[in-house]
Amino acid sequence: MRLAAVDIGSNTVHVLVADVVRGRLEDVAHYVEMPELGPHVVRTGAIGSRSRAVIRALRSVLTRAAAHRYDQLIASATQAVRQASDGEEFARQAGVAIGTPVQIVSAQREAELSFLGVASRHAAKREWVMVDLGGASTEVAIGRGRELVRSNTLTIGSGVLASTFLADPPRPEERARLRKAALRELAQAPDGDVEKLVATGGTASNLPLILTRRNPPAVLTAADLLHCEKRLDGDRAADVSARVGLPANRVKAMRGGVEVLLLLLDWYGLAVLAISHQGLRHGMLLAYLERGDAWWR
Repeated sequence: MRLAAVDIGSNTVHVLVADVVRGRLEDVAHYVEMPELGPHVVRTGAIGSRSRAVIRALRSVLTRAAAHRYDQLIASATQAVRQASDGEEFARQAGVAIGTPVQIVSAQREAELSFLGVASRHAAKREWVMVDLGGASTEVAIGRGRELVRSNTLTIGSGVLASTFLADPPRPEERARLRKAALRELAQAPDGDVEKLVATGGTASNLPLILTRRNPPAVLTAADLLHCEKRLDGDRAADVSARVGLPANRVKAMRGGVEVLLLLLDWYGLAVLAISHQGLRHGMLLAYLERGDAWWR
């Protein structure tokens, strides 16, 4: 069986196509566009005319995914659509446009789905923490093995932090203000005596490419994150983009996201973080295998 999951996030529209092989998922393809909905919703409170760009991005990634002939598509929308005054109407329009209902998942369910995806590959026997760093929010979940013990959603995300606090390129005093704002939100992170931190999301999965595109590391130290920050901040986003081979808007979002990951490492008293390329979309598909059309509840 071949399945596809698309999610409308605060930075990206991202689709995963995966095969189900003996109950496990094997990735076939990923496609992503960055309409950056989250900063727009934070500024205006609504999606409004931005819906056209997001629906174009949806159609673009799904047109490419269709070449892989999946059997079933499921779709979600997260923080930016949750907080938009016209989020439900947008989700209805997007569902009509792609021929599949777009489910607005709650913050709690988003954490559960992301944890399910990450835990399928990265669960530790003792307590560990999953961090799903998105564009407008960050899901933090404490697990024990594959059991989610407790979680919370922090209202900080890479895209919103970068657009709110950082110029292009960022100045040191702007980073200090961003750090102060993010640190205030960390008080809401769930407590845990954790042995491992696993990070997922666009910033986490792309940071290793800032260090090297040949055999990018699966584990990053605090020193690695600081080196990434220096490279990301060293020039205008367009010039950094040309050097590292990532889109300029991704570079801008990562400037905000790397600070959150540094703070979370310190918060949990850990020296390294593991990178997961499994996350929300994998969790969506695993939940669909368990619950069918009720996967999002």
